[in-house]
Amino acid sequence: MSDFRQNFIDRVVSAFSPAAGLARMHARARLDASFGGGGYNGGRRDRRSLKAWFPGQGSADADSLLDLPQLRGRSRDLGRNAPLAAGAVSTTAIGVVGDGLKLEASIDSKALGLTPEQADAYEAEQEREWEVFCATADFTRVQCMDEMQQLSLRSALESGDVFAIRRFRKDPGDVYGTKVQLLEADRVSNPNWALDSDRLSGGVEFNADGVPVAYHVSNRHPGARRMAGLKWERVPAWSDAGLKTVLHVYERLRPEQSRGIPYLAVVVEHLQQLSTYSTAEVDAAVVSSFITGIIQAPADDEASGPIVGEKDAGLAENEVKLGAGAIISTGPGETFTSFNPQRPNANYDAFVKAFCREIGVALELPVELLLKSFTASYSASRAALEMAWQAFRRRRSWFAGRFCQPLYEWMMEEAVASGRLNRPGFFSDPVIRAAWCGAQWVGPQRQSLNPYQEAQADALDIQTGVKSREQVCMERTGGDFDKKNEQLGKEQAARNAAGLGAPAPAQQGQQDQGRGAAQNQDEQDAGDAENETQPQGSAAE
Repeated sequence: MSDFRQNFIDRVVSAFSPAAGLARMHARARLDASFGGGGYNGGRRDRRSLKAWFPGQGSADADSLLDLPQLRGRSRDLGRNAPLAAGAVSTTAIGVVGDGLKLEASIDSKALGLTPEQADAYEAEQEREWEVFCATADFTRVQCMDEMQQLSLRSALESGDVFAIRRFRKDPGDVYGTKVQLLEADRVSNPNWALDSDRLSGGVEFNADGVPVAYHVSNRHPGARRMAGLKWERVPAWSDAGLKTVLHVYERLRPEQSRGIPYLAVVVEHLQQLSTYSTAEVDAAVVSSFITGIIQAPADDEASGPIVGEKDAGLAENEVKLGAGAIISTGPGETFTSFNPQRPNANYDAFVKAFCREIGVALELPVELLLKSFTASYSASRAALEMAWQAFRRRRSWFAGRFCQPLYEWMMEEAVASGRLNRPGFFSDPVIRAAWCGAQWVGPQRQSLNPYQEAQADALDIQTGVKSREQVCMERTGGDFDKKNEQLGKEQAARNAAGLGAPAPAQQGQQDQGRGAAQNQDEQDAGDAENETQPQGSAAE
């Protein structure tokens, strides 16, 4: 703490106004702190590496809303033209949603006073109704539910958020009239491009408590070819009955954040630079495959004639067009000297991988999965897949809660209201309603590098009661346990009818062989780990 000594002016001010004198002391203390600081070096202003670093300290919206149009445009452009960016978005979408999240109805039988058998029957009935609803859920009548899930997630990743509006239109042949209209992020904005305020930010209208109450939607995309007559409509977030009518699918990274940030935002510059560098390397390699050289003219350049070769309208007088197998004729007195641009670059692969590691850290994608290249050891590849699986599982839980579960509840509301499903207490008690709408959303399973070891671990977990067979089906093999159990019963009945009986158990030799393979794999893993940590110098020894 600095020793603040009052100067003459301080003493005069304090004599006439002690409050003003105290304010001067406080201001001087804050000024000293700004140039000195407390105990954190990262907060000091007098260190050489931090002197010119003055990041903004705005709110979540102040730090993001002005940049969103550029971030969206650049993210979409990278998704169209940068292979690495397109692959990152596709890999994340496939890992989270795959070919669509499947409904596993999970009714709270205890809260509803149902027997397990009754709950199973109700769950099967709701799953059938969900399939019927999904067939006609798209408002544009173009996509099925699986495709809508993929589109919603990809749009949320590229643009930062996506909107799903509840509509009603019962077309001929439809069982359900509830429809889902997907809107791109750009269509939600302040009417007539008005400035943001305390109650309206990025097209989202809030009440005094910060709760979204309405969304302002333009009648078409602002980037459409025809922008004349652009109008906005205020769409309430909730109906008069308290039912949600708009789904705003985005991941909130800061409190009071109104709009979502694109998935690629933090690596936009990295991806653009890497794409430019890759293109330059390819161009350099292509040019080096042609005849590349330098024409050396004599001292008296008047004696030199024009360079003879294939010309192009875009070339200067002293340039010729290069091509595979081209032979260039020089002028009198000129000599041709070869020029080697050292391409392909021998360090290209190592440099790109190092660059991609930084990108992968930001996108929660291990570099092996980002590049689709598993050239490291088995243990490293398994660890990379496990880390990616954890990120996919977290994002899947978020997407299912933001998109899939609300759509399922919309279906249940119409099914019960129309009489297709008889669910007592659905509209009278929110707790009963939640019990009827319980669900799990099953997506792609975790990739397996050693199915035998994982099968052995699952069998041990089932034997000790740590896992159920249904859980194993959901996590590792996929599919529905009841359907698999039913199919196994049919197969067993067919074998019994054919006089085959139960399948023969695995022979002891096969079991020993499997254990040996697993042991060899464990030894290989240990060797890989030892080689990874061993200094390079000892390898030569």
